[in-house]
Amino acid sequence: MQSTQLLETLNSVKRLDSLLTEEFEALKNQNLEFFEALQAEKLKILEVLAGLDFIGEKLDQAATQDLLNNPIWNEITSLLERCKRSHQRNELLISKQLDSIRGALSALQDQDPSATLELYTKLGKTRATRRSILSGDA
Repeated sequence: MQSTQLLETLNSVKRLDSLLTEEFEALKNQNLEFFEALQAEKLKILEVLAGLDFIGEKLDQAATQDLLNNPIWNEITSLLERCKRSHQRNELLISKQLDSIRGALSALQDQDPSATLELYTKLGKTRATRRSILSGDA
């Protein structure tokens, strides 16, 4: 593998890492316009990375070992691991926000009086409470 290809890959992975951080901040601040604007660039980078064909080069054992020992390759793989964790963090944040929205909508619509809501105790722990207790029906 050529070092220019490795450097281009490294730059793409660094930008992806940066985009995922920006994405998290946009989600955290509920800035959906900025979040959506990041998606086009993120998709473009992911397509470039998906198109890389390291295996297709049919590297011999020595070339493969050289690649594995290359510090640029090691940085790429560690950054990709960090990107994976960042993506999972962003996915979790989106899920939590959606759950909160669904819970708020359900409470406002009062769809199921026997449903439970998660409330926080004084210690900041969640505690499931029956809706009837909250609504005064008990």
